Amino acid sequence: MRIVLAIILFFAIPAAYAQADSIIVKETLVKLENAMIAKQIQDMEALLHRDASFGHSTGWVQSRQEIIDDCKSGRLAYRTIKRDNFYVAGMGKDWASLRYTAVMEGVDSGKEFKVALHVLQVWVKNKKGKWQLAARQATKMPEQPK
Repeated sequence: MRIVLAIILFFAIPAAYAQADSIIVKETLVKLENAMIAKQIQDMEALLHRDASFGHSTGWVQSRQEIIDDCKSGRLAYRTIKRDNFYVAGMGKDWASLRYTAVMEGVDSGKEFKVALHVLQVWVKNKKGKWQLAARQATKMPEQPK
């Protein structure tokens, strides 16, 4: 009986940690998006990995520093980010991939935008056990027939 219990615990404990991590990484994504909308630079710095790569649906790719600088300057300002179909697509001990669809609104170089996207993000857990965005890529959703 002890052997059976030990086997169950051997598999159950890591699964419980993975489930807790999946919740935490989802919450961390929401914190990052809220920080980007509110221009909370300190929070953005903490949530973006030092080597972050942020790909937009237009083909434009930003580094961590470019994301922060464009937020500070107002060159790129998000007003709203409405997520849907949000799920953890993959999870490891120190990484997670998230997928979702979103409608984002804001201003890019003084021009208003509203875009519907498919988004893939890769998050990594740093040495302190905190989740950081390492990579993000978005593609435009196909236009729906009217």
